[in-house]
Amino acid sequence: MKTFAPALLAQSRSYARWGVCLALALTAATGSVAAQLVDTVTTVGVANTLMQQGTGTDMGALQRARALKAKLQAQQVAQQQLLQQAAPPPANMQGAADQPQPAPTETGAVTALVPVQPLTEAQQAQLEQGKQLLSQGSVKAAQNIFESLIAQNYQQPEPHFGLGLALFAQTNYPGAKFEFGQYATLAPQSFEGAYNLGVIAAKEGDHNEALKQFTEAAAKSAQASPVARRQVLDALASEQLRRNDYAPLVSTLSAAQAIDPTDPQLQLRLGQALMLTGKGTEALPLLYSAIQTPEYRADAASLIADIYLSQNLPDRALSSLNASIAQASSDSERADLLLRKAQLQSRLKQDKDALGTVREALQLDSRFVQAQAMLAQLLGDQGDQAGSLKAWQKTVQLDNKNAAYHLSLAAAQLGASQPDAARKSAQQAAKLTSDERLQARAELVQGIAEYRQKEYRQALKSLSSSSTKQPSADTSLWLGLTSYALKDYPAAIAALSDSIKLQDTPAARLNLGATYLASGMFREAEPLLQSVVKLESNNAQAWYQLGLARRALGNTAEAKASFKMASQLGYGPASAELK
Repeated sequence: MKTFAPALLAQSRSYARWGVCLALALTAATGSVAAQLVDTVTTVGVANTLMQQGTGTDMGALQRARALKAKLQAQQVAQQQLLQQAAPPPANMQGAADQPQPAPTETGAVTALVPVQPLTEAQQAQLEQGKQLLSQGSVKAAQNIFESLIAQNYQQPEPHFGLGLALFAQTNYPGAKFEFGQYATLAPQSFEGAYNLGVIAAKEGDHNEALKQFTEAAAKSAQASPVARRQVLDALASEQLRRNDYAPLVSTLSAAQAIDPTDPQLQLRLGQALMLTGKGTEALPLLYSAIQTPEYRADAASLIADIYLSQNLPDRALSSLNASIAQASSDSERADLLLRKAQLQSRLKQDKDALGTVREALQLDSRFVQAQAMLAQLLGDQGDQAGSLKAWQKTVQLDNKNAAYHLSLAAAQLGASQPDAARKSAQQAAKLTSDERLQARAELVQGIAEYRQKEYRQALKSLSSSSTKQPSADTSLWLGLTSYALKDYPAAIAALSDSIKLQDTPAARLNLGATYLASGMFREAEPLLQSVVKLESNNAQAWYQLGLARRALGNTAEAKASFKMASQLGYGPASAELK
């Protein structure tokens, strides 16, 4: 799916004079999940305009929408209040261009004492020269001219606007922000000042400020050209999406669709937003329109299937995808749709059918990396470790820069008793990502591999780093096992206790009980191990450990009964205790 991203606006009423063409950047969203919207974060180019490029982010549409429903209602009220507070759009934007407004100040007194002087012919010639230099990329020379004009006639807004563009082109964001702020003050009915301040705020990562400025720009752009109005609304939508403000997002995209009601990309985005607010059925007309465009067919078909599934109509969901598969105009499009079908079948617990479908997709496109990854996952889920390992190896060959794929390969290698290979794959995964959560999981796998290689001190280092980044029950469990192997029983007890607090499992209880035994803490071990055999009556090792604890406490008869149960379950050491 694709979406528009905001670009720094030149003054809409003076495009011809500024020589600026609004550029709208189309960017593809990554991934293949149905509910994908795009948020805008990265500045990639500056001339007279700032181009911003979006990045895809996956969202579980129905589940997330339901969970956020109450929150979204409150956000919609807040957004409406913010829009009401924004300055009303001028009745005539073109007229406002030629009649600069006096600059308001904190007291309102200074401006009244400084009358606005029109640009002289010489100053106007300087302004045109500055614009030309700016369009040619001579930003420093342009900056000098605009600064000179500001010194001569501070109340005129256009030199401030030009200086803002010149400073931004030189990545002087504080300077550009100041000049666009002055422009917004001197031309308060203009939306371009607020819009450009929003772009800078987004560039600097201040997304609350970006949302505020884009909201103000949207409120003031009602009389702007359709192209400029659409660009402002797209910028506002990107920030609303970033905050998961889906209800206001629907309002913004609806306003954009009023400008271009036949745009299939916009129909798809609005359909997604409606679905994320729990209004999937209202999205169906939009999505069935978007599905007629091959470029958006796969995304629209997936959303339609999600909507039918939310209505407890799984057969309708599958049949809608099958219809789209039949309409596919290329092998690549058909493979994409088959992957969506496999994902749906997997959600419906039809794993064997999903496996056949994803293999069909790979027959059409053997280099379809997302399908290859799903094949690996399905094979692993069905217990085919060798097949899963082979599929993950092929996945990494197809996309060697994807940290998640390397991590999945590492896990498969661990399952295949290849700790050295798993360790290397996990290290590669950690190098490829800046996401601390993914790094933490990679270090966990690395630590387990090192533990299995009996490199306990290195394992302790990897697992401790993982726990610092993202504590988890699994990480604490393996920290406990590693500390136990190093005979650091107090540290093992602490880590295993943490594991139980995070997620109480029989494995953590059993290992903590064993650690208590090793520490001579028999009274603490006995009830803990007894709780394990109550949860897992066939756990031979737990019965054996319980027998040791009972014998140490002098409960000979109960200890013998525990050893007998462990022996009957096939635990060899227990038989020796009965002799």
